[in-house]
Amino acid sequence: MSMIDISNVINISLVVSPAGLAPYSINNLVCFTKDTPLAALGATYAVYASAADVFADWGTSDTYDAAVAVFSQSPNVISGGGFFIVIPMLTNEVLEQAIVRAEGIVYYGACSHTYTLGITGPTGFTGATGANLEAIRAMGVAESSGKLLFLTTALTSDLTTPGLAFKAEDLSYKHSRVLFHTQAAELEALRWGYAGRAMSTNFSGSNTTSTMNLKTITGVASDTGITQTLLTAAKAVGADCYVNIAGQACVMSYGANQFFDDVYNLDWIVGALEVAGFNYLRSAGTKIPQTEAGMDGLKGAYRRVLSQAVTNGFIAPGVWTGADTIGNPADFRRNIEDFGFYIYSIPVALQPVADRALREAPVCSIGIKFAGAIHSSDVIVTVNQ
Repeated sequence: MSMIDISNVINISLVVSPAGLAPYSINNLVCFTKDTPLAALGATYAVYASAADVFADWGTSDTYDAAVAVFSQSPNVISGGGFFIVIPMLTNEVLEQAIVRAEGIVYYGACSHTYTLGITGPTGFTGATGANLEAIRAMGVAESSGKLLFLTTALTSDLTTPGLAFKAEDLSYKHSRVLFHTQAAELEALRWGYAGRAMSTNFSGSNTTSTMNLKTITGVASDTGITQTLLTAAKAVGADCYVNIAGQACVMSYGANQFFDDVYNLDWIVGALEVAGFNYLRSAGTKIPQTEAGMDGLKGAYRRVLSQAVTNGFIAPGVWTGADTIGNPADFRRNIEDFGFYIYSIPVALQPVADRALREAPVCSIGIKFAGAIHSSDVIVTVNQ
């Protein structure tokens, strides 16, 4: 007996949602090295999740020492979903060239990552006069490409004109964190330990964003040679120091060149918004209409990132103190006070015809309020007898 297929009545097509980008990752720590691996790596870079794995490839070396400093911190890059990545430098290659080259060779998942940059070995930047010019050029490349760069110096002259820390602040190279430590033997451990601890935020968590102020760097001796005069000079140019306060070794973090966590957190939120917008547009099996409904969906994707920024402690409800606002000033200030952020776009009907013809969304303007951090306190005690 023949049977007529049910598809004559009900025809089912299976549509699989397109794969989007992985969550934005900002915690990969790149180590450029002049060391020679024990055996050929077979690639232009290698990825590590432990110091033991680094030792297997590099043995006793500056690269291994850097990895030990990174992985000794708790939390560290692994806590934030990142890795320790080693890129051997080419013959006669300088750091600024290596930074540019890294952009094209290190990608993971479906999105590019932000790199924290450093170099191991005797050619590392320790404030030596011959290295300053190269370091300053590297800072410029890091700033223009949005990469975080850590540099160390033991020279007090780097805190004044035309020294390394002074130039970072003077040129507004906010992506470069200069660490001042008078004990030259501690510079390598300080740079890598600081970077490993700083790049540890799991932005998907709750109350996970942090500041480096008063944090301990495991394996690094506090700076017994720093005086109040040097500390004041470091503060003026935004150079972080590792000092001893009442027997406790801790970082003193300064914001003349912006606080590290402000720059780091902003890099994350920009990348996370990019991924959220792309994934929303890509997720459509048909299309996102150029209507208010379509814009509501797009802004909803951005709103989820901003809500997570509130959850992880980067932004928070507060009073907007700036003169400029977005959209309706009353709505803007109320949303900042209630939620810590505000998203606005002009109505689709008011969008320029030329932009609509190009299928561009109306510009989404976003305002956010930093949660900030308390680093110090003054106390007045009134006594009555």
